Amino acid sequence: MKKGYFYYFLWMVGALLLVYYGNRFLDIMAQKNDSLGKVDYTLIGKIIYAFIFGIYLSLLNGIPNRRKFHRPLFFFVFLPSFLLLIYPIISLYVTLPYNSLYNEHVAKWSGYFFFGLLTGLGFMKSLFITR
Repeated sequence: MKKGYFYYFLWMVGALLLVYYGNRFLDIMAQKNDSLGKVDYTLIGKIIYAFIFGIYLSLLNGIPNRRKFHRPLFFFVFLPSFLLLIYPIISLYVTLPYNSLYNEHVAKWSGYFFFGLLTGLGFMKSLFITR
């Protein structure tokens, strides 16, 4: 099935709405003073927002049609990017190597967002085939 102008127009409108409401969601999460266990709500908000945006980015190629598991993409793209996405949460509970290196290079330059995009996109592309 060929995607036309209307599909891409709707996708762009959805992307604008996702950015708008995603920023409002991040503001709400940043205003919360408490935390969930040891994890700050701001970090949780950044991770969820980036993951949802990655899933939405996968819809640019089309709506998922049927389920098909793509193992190399799942194990070599999704899982490593997911582990790098939740690395700061894991490091709060377990002592992990290279934590300062991770914080210096990833957290400083919005790496959460890019790892979240990669995680969401890899998740959808490894589980579904698009039309």
